[in-house]
Amino acid sequence: MRMVLGLLGAAVWIGASAGSAAAFTASYDQKITQGRNVYQSNVQMKDGFFRMEMTIGGEFSVIIRNADGVYTVMPGQGMAMKTPYLQLGQEPVQGASDYAEYLRQHNAERLGAETIDGRACEIYRFIDPELGGSITAWVWTEKMFPIRFEADAPGGKTLTELSNVELGAAIPEDAFQLPAGIELMDMGAMMGW
Repeated sequence: MRMVLGLLGAAVWIGASAGSAAAFTASYDQKITQGRNVYQSNVQMKDGFFRMEMTIGGEFSVIIRNADGVYTVMPGQGMAMKTPYLQLGQEPVQGASDYAEYLRQHNAERLGAETIDGRACEIYRFIDPELGGSITAWVWTEKMFPIRFEADAPGGKTLTELSNVELGAAIPEDAFQLPAGIELMDMGAMMGW
């Protein structure tokens, strides 16, 4: 399950800036394809917080990052695990609040343009040092927000496609809170991290 959860965010990373006056919010559905495996999830984010809901192997789970930390919640089991850090790829789109700057910081090369689902996109490629490979991003020109990624890393290729993208989405504060009545395990404390 840890590997699958790591894959779910592999295509999309988000590290929004919390210093701006107006909160950056977004929600979208994402489909990640790696080989024959396909994972689907819904992502909601507000500045540095996010919530990623998915069903894997028939079990619904949620990854939440809030001011208290990072949690994997398994409502069907009535439990949540707090981890001291996110595994590589468990964050949504890095640099989402200013993706043009993110591309500039990564020395992205513009490869061309293409229309995806009726949206005019510019295509960029850059090296992601954390992933250890290259990322090709299709960036929705009108919103300057990525809607497709291809990651080419030592572990293989991963395709991430975003749909139902809503920038400026109204996201309630409780979206980033743990559900009541959940048993919490602190993996960092248990493992001595």
